[in-house]
Amino acid sequence: MEEHIDGSYGVWSKIEGKRSKFDEKQLSLLESWDCGRNSNEIIQTLRGMIPEFLRLNKYLCIQVGVETNEDHIKRILDMAI
Repeated sequence: MEEHIDGSYGVWSKIEGKRSKFDEKQLSLLESWDCGRNSNEIIQTLRGMIPEFLRLNKYLCIQVGVETNEDHIKRILDMAI
């Protein structure tokens, strides 16, 4: 996206509201990551975030010129879930 969203993390109108700069796919991902305090819901939500987390990790690694090391990241995520 190459764009900074100016505002605190609590200002959801710039993230999910009418002023959002996200496209429909990004907004759909955010909506699907909603969960309550139930531990099963949290783990399920975390699992749903993994593909986007890996995509973002790859993108950032390319930007700064470091190795992606996706297998290492996956092992860490497996320990968390």
